[in-house]
Amino acid sequence: MKNFLLLLLAILFSSASCSKQGSDDDNNNPDIPIDIERPEVAKKPVQMWIDVEANFSRFATKANITAYLERMKETGFTEVYLDVKPGIGYALYSSDILPQLTIWGDEIVERDWDYLQYWIDETERLDMSVIASISTFGFGYTRTREGLVYNDSRWDGKTQVALVNGDPNNMEDIRDRVGVDAAFLNPADPEVQAFVMSVIEEIVTKYPKLKGFCFDYCRWYNNDDGRWYGFEDKTLSAFASYIGRSVNKNDIITAGGGTGPLFAQWIEFRSMTITNFIINVRSRIKAINPDIEVHLWASAHWDSRYTVAQNWASKRFIPTGHMYTETYHNTGFADQLDVFSLGAYAEAVWIKDNPGSQWSVENFVTTYDNYTMGDCKVMGSIATYAQSYRTRPGDLSDAIFLCLTHTDGLMVFEISHVIHFNQWATIKEGIDRYYRR
Repeated sequence: MKNFLLLLLAILFSSASCSKQGSDDDNNNPDIPIDIERPEVAKKPVQMWIDVEANFSRFATKANITAYLERMKETGFTEVYLDVKPGIGYALYSSDILPQLTIWGDEIVERDWDYLQYWIDETERLDMSVIASISTFGFGYTRTREGLVYNDSRWDGKTQVALVNGDPNNMEDIRDRVGVDAAFLNPADPEVQAFVMSVIEEIVTKYPKLKGFCFDYCRWYNNDDGRWYGFEDKTLSAFASYIGRSVNKNDIITAGGGTGPLFAQWIEFRSMTITNFIINVRSRIKAINPDIEVHLWASAHWDSRYTVAQNWASKRFIPTGHMYTETYHNTGFADQLDVFSLGAYAEAVWIKDNPGSQWSVENFVTTYDNYTMGDCKVMGSIATYAQSYRTRPGDLSDAIFLCLTHTDGLMVFEISHVIHFNQWATIKEGIDRYYRR
């Protein structure tokens, strides 16, 4: 044992000498650093949506655009969703296809400069990015009967039509319905598809520095008040070809508003129409500029999306329910998106605040991957006009924290509400809270 201890001491002394000699050779720098810095958490995109109608006059000048972009930058925003073709159907970019949007209600804004390009230039200066968004099938403002579908007879017979309460004699053109988000063109009409494609091609061609292009309202309109959209003549004809048999309206929606024997096939057909359109647009965008991302915003409540033909799930997600065929899952388009903006527009932030319901931010941002299954990036999106955010700022901070924790980023809708309710500090606190956790 004594010999073993002497040997051990000799080895330790020898090791220490060698170590000391090595540190002298390295100018006394230790082999192992004493202070180890924690790696920075990878930054996630924080996006602000800029709606046209709510901000038409606010961004009439370059100075205001710059001032608010700098405020966004200070708050922690990195990207902007910029609405450049709202539901009225006019352009806020240099278009050879669409008229310029210069009047909205009693507001008049005329520019001798390119609105979209200025946003791109200023975001580039601030190390931010722009994603151009359009109301995909919206081309008329029903409250004042303005827009392309009212001004040009070319669109007669090409707008969306509803069957009201299952009555085949009660058909309603969306142009005649006051109070809807926009008068929508018919996605199943080949001329409509070609026209909308040309608008998108123009945007991504003329503005190569865009980070992305975003589909908004890429669907049929909501089914509500006994109305189901998708009963246009061309849609029914295409549906008949899709299933290989003649179609009676009441085979889809029965008299009184129930679901008929062809309802599930009709639901699949409408969803496949939207998905095929997205596939074609994505292919064209990537052919023009492979660096431009393809985005889409939709409600986070997947279970209601069949009503508007918007299956943002993966093709691998197999739904159940009488409204779905065995092949409905093939209409999923998550794999066609680079980024999905998950519209978690719920009053309740936490599941415990709305037990037994899917409608909470926490539920939406923790369950979406059951549907998308990793096919695309997903950004949690919140609407700051929610009553809970206005009366309880802590709820807004919580929602931001949840989105950043559970999704690939955050999108805030919308800047006019942030300004009106002075939510800048709360948003910044929510972002900072995520990064200091």
